[in-house]
Amino acid sequence: MQTDKDMNMPTTAAGLRRAEEQLTAKALEAGLSRTGDETQRLLHELQVHQIELEMQNAELRQAGEEMETALEKYTDLYDFAPVGYFTLDRDGVVQAANLTAAGLLGIERARLLGRRFGHFVADEARPAFAAFLTRVLESRAKEVCEVALLKGGTQPLFVQIEAVAAASGQECRAAIIDISTRRQLEERLDILHTDLAARATELVAANIELEAFNYTVSHDLRKPLTLINSYCQVVQELCGSKLDGQCRGYIRDMYEGTLRMNRLIDTLLDFSRIAHVEMRQEKVDLSTMAKNVARELKVTAPERRVSFRIPEGIVVHGDAALLRVVLDNLMGNAWKHTGNREETVIEFGMTDSAGKPAFFVRDNGPGFDMALADTLFIPFQRLPGTDAEGSGIGLATVERIVRRHGGRIWAEGKPGAGATFHFTLE
Repeated sequence: MQTDKDMNMPTTAAGLRRAEEQLTAKALEAGLSRTGDETQRLLHELQVHQIELEMQNAELRQAGEEMETALEKYTDLYDFAPVGYFTLDRDGVVQAANLTAAGLLGIERARLLGRRFGHFVADEARPAFAAFLTRVLESRAKEVCEVALLKGGTQPLFVQIEAVAAASGQECRAAIIDISTRRQLEERLDILHTDLAARATELVAANIELEAFNYTVSHDLRKPLTLINSYCQVVQELCGSKLDGQCRGYIRDMYEGTLRMNRLIDTLLDFSRIAHVEMRQEKVDLSTMAKNVARELKVTAPERRVSFRIPEGIVVHGDAALLRVVLDNLMGNAWKHTGNREETVIEFGMTDSAGKPAFFVRDNGPGFDMALADTLFIPFQRLPGTDAEGSGIGLATVERIVRRHGGRIWAEGKPGAGATFHFTLE
């Protein structure tokens, strides 16, 4: 039956008669007689084959329609793709192109076909494009290049071309992407980088000048301060008994003012040096360091009832000298701001923040309004209503040190409910 199905059978009545006559002649030649039943059977088989062929023809027509629909669909996808598609022969002649490609070049597709693609390449880029086309056809691997084209023959257009050779090796297919906007952004970015580098150089020079200025000013300020301080002591020793209480108070205030001024100068110099001092990474036992800070604070006011809570075994890697400054400032702040508490609790510990260790100093002092939290680490900024002594530099210094260790610092507090300063180191 398979052989019969593959036969090109006639589908008309005349064709059926011719087929039957041929069958009858063959039967006579073979000396066979045709009975009515045999004739009827052959006719039935021919009718079956005819129906099969009609079904096959219907299937072929349906397949043809589906192919036309698919072709139309993929033609649309090809023509209106967001990138340009070209087919080039070995000489770079355009064999096929989609509408997007023609639009990129500013020319009708009909006028584009048959022309050398190199005619649309900017003069300075033609050698590079010719070398690129040779690489594509010889390597059979995808090659990429960026060239400048001439849209409409004059307007420059920067594109990225990705091409691969066909299996025959006689042509290649290329996808072209307009990167003019990207190139403009890159050029602007290069300009910004250049400006940024220049500003960074200026900033470095300004910092050097500022540091030199700080040292010069501090040196020049210390001389008159030392002189005032010395004269205050001399006046107190030589003339103290001849002065009334008000004058002695003035001299005492002047003397203490010179001491505060000296401390402020030291603080400013330390703050300036923090950004430039070379860091030495080592193993640091923060628990032991915090206990030493607590011990020194207790010596300054042994009459105070202060409880320090410091766990064992908090060890990190960092610069020991700088981390000591961090604990001195944070625990010192907690000590100062809890001075009016009958029972003071200052705690140093470690917790978890986003899967990383975070360290904290907590106190039961007056706390602060969280709306002001962002101002805590700004130099010379002090919270309203703060009566504790200080220059407003300590927390700014801590923030700078923590940042140099690759960490961050933040504060949490509530008026009347204490404050907690958290920091990470990496």
